[in-house]
Amino acid sequence: MPTVLARALGSVSLGSIALATAYVSLDRSPVPDLVSRWWLATAVATVLLMKLPREHVRRTAIALGVGFLVVGLVTGQGVVLSLGLAVGNVVESLVVVRWVTRFEPGRAALASWTAYRRWLVGIGLGCAASAVVVTLALVGPSGNAPWNPLVWLFVCHVAAQTTVLPLFMEQPRHRVRLSPTEVGAHVVLLAAGATMCLTARPDQPLAFLLLPLLIWSAARFPPAWAKVEMYAVALGLAILSASGHGPFVPVAPDAGLLDMGATVQTFVAVAAVTAVAFMVAVCELRASLRHNREAELQLGQLLDSASGTAFIATDLDGVITWFSPGAEQLLGYRADDLVGSSDPVRFHDDREIHERARALGVAPGYAAVTAPVAAGAEQDTRDWTYLRRDGSQATVSVSVTAVRGVDGARVGFLSVVRDVTDRRAAEQAMLQALDKERETNRRMLELDRAKNEFVSSVSHELRTPLTSIVGYTEILGHDLADNLTQMQRDLVDRIDRNGERLLSLVEDLLTLARVEDGELRLDLVETDLCRPVRTAGEEVAHAARKRRIALQVRTPDHPVVLMADPGHVERLVLNLLSNAIKFTPEGGCVDLLLEVDETHAVVVVSDSGVGIPLEEQDQLFTRFFRSSTATAGAIQGTGLGLAIVRSIAQAHGGSIEVDSAPSEGTTFTFRLPLRAVVPKVVPDLDGGAAGAPLALPAGAEPTR
Repeated sequence: MPTVLARALGSVSLGSIALATAYVSLDRSPVPDLVSRWWLATAVATVLLMKLPREHVRRTAIALGVGFLVVGLVTGQGVVLSLGLAVGNVVESLVVVRWVTRFEPGRAALASWTAYRRWLVGIGLGCAASAVVVTLALVGPSGNAPWNPLVWLFVCHVAAQTTVLPLFMEQPRHRVRLSPTEVGAHVVLLAAGATMCLTARPDQPLAFLLLPLLIWSAARFPPAWAKVEMYAVALGLAILSASGHGPFVPVAPDAGLLDMGATVQTFVAVAAVTAVAFMVAVCELRASLRHNREAELQLGQLLDSASGTAFIATDLDGVITWFSPGAEQLLGYRADDLVGSSDPVRFHDDREIHERARALGVAPGYAAVTAPVAAGAEQDTRDWTYLRRDGSQATVSVSVTAVRGVDGARVGFLSVVRDVTDRRAAEQAMLQALDKERETNRRMLELDRAKNEFVSSVSHELRTPLTSIVGYTEILGHDLADNLTQMQRDLVDRIDRNGERLLSLVEDLLTLARVEDGELRLDLVETDLCRPVRTAGEEVAHAARKRRIALQVRTPDHPVVLMADPGHVERLVLNLLSNAIKFTPEGGCVDLLLEVDETHAVVVVSDSGVGIPLEEQDQLFTRFFRSSTATAGAIQGTGLGLAIVRSIAQAHGGSIEVDSAPSEGTTFTFRLPLRAVVPKVVPDLDGGAAGAPLALPAGAEPTR
């Protein structure tokens, strides 16, 4: 509350001062046809509006306008001129405030060239607008020439605004160290200048001797001192001129334009504009110097704190001019022992310097390090071996750049040094590990090829005797069954089952070898898919009955004809059915379904077996993978069946999918395009491509 009251009292006081100075100017120092010699009222009104919040500006401006109108009428200026004075003064104040602060009190500052330009343009536009309005009111009824009053009003108002406004505008406060000698000399010279002006005659323009003193004050003294000194000089000259003394003659009613240029008002306006410009320039200079010092300090702290990086600067002759703390830590030398007396060659391995100098065609020395940059390169980075003070070695990465002066000329070099000993050792170890891994992979590939050749060879060697064993077993079990005892028939059945199992295993191994060697051949012919599906169902029917598993085979009543290899399709369906029966407990059910949609023939094999955990389903079609349910139930198998199923499906341009959950059974879905485009390579058992083209029988073409 006290703050609000103080602001209100301050505003009322400034308004009263503005109206009082207007009354004094019109009543005590009028000039016929030129209104008045001085006009401080508008400058005071501008200060008042400049300090007010935006929401109070309009009401205050109206109140000031009414006050100026009343003052004009009281002093006998007439209605028209009084109205012109009121409107002109308010317009001038509003224009200046709009340009200087944009009606934001906190922006009343003179701290930059941008603010100075806005201040100067605002005063110029505002004073010009006021001069036009008042001149029209002054000369309108009489028809006299408007130029003299127009120029005089403009000069008079500019002098007041440029002198008064800076007193109420903020500028940065800088610590200024002034010697007593300088202060004393300035005061003495200022007093001497004031005395000379006091005793000077109008034909002696000694007032211009004060202008250098005002500039001196603006450049060297605090802004508050300079502004007060400027206002004091303006006030003193105004008093001298009004009393008929000093170097300026009071303006006469019939004064011409040149006479107005030699008045105290013109001198005050020029002096104020010049002094304020110097104050702003000094503020900008000090701010720039402070910023540069802060940036330099920050850069120095940053470089000094970079303990892992060394900075070494030299002149053009290679003499060290700067040796950072990081360099001291890296190399073990003290900066005081090296700066100004040594060059960085002492840190280098002599052999590397000579090899590099020979490669560049320069003399051995620091030129071998800086030659690329000296020749015009922006930067040169390479690894060197540095010798520490204790004799140990370090592998370092050195980036050399040119140091340039303000004119752009090269004045030295800067080396940024990073210790990369551990990094290079790690890189070398990694390269050795990669070489070792490549060699291991090569040997593994050779072993894999040898394994495949061995499996293929052994499988072929086993297939012939196994076929004979199975054949003779069938003869024993069927043709000679009447001559065998029950025990002998059981033994023959056991031999037959194990022989068939071994024969199936051999067939799987041979198929595996063909896929991996890229030799899986598809004999594509027009095939009724119902036949291989039914045949596969018939082959597992006996096994299903033995385990009391209900097997249901459903196929369409019409043929499902497409291009396929019937043998491989039958093998695919047989593998799926065998797995379904193997993993379904006794009393369960297995369903085989063949159906056709718009684009595919679909074979679905579902069972009510043990199911497969979800997290293992992505690995089902990987060779030799066996699910946890198979391992836990001790169910026999090699882990090749489903891998072969996927290879056959993909070789036909089809797909195989699985849907399963533990204890809820499993469903495999094989989709085969009705107009299949057969791939040019057969996918391998792990999902890649074996890389060999399919061998099609003569006359067989895949449907496109």
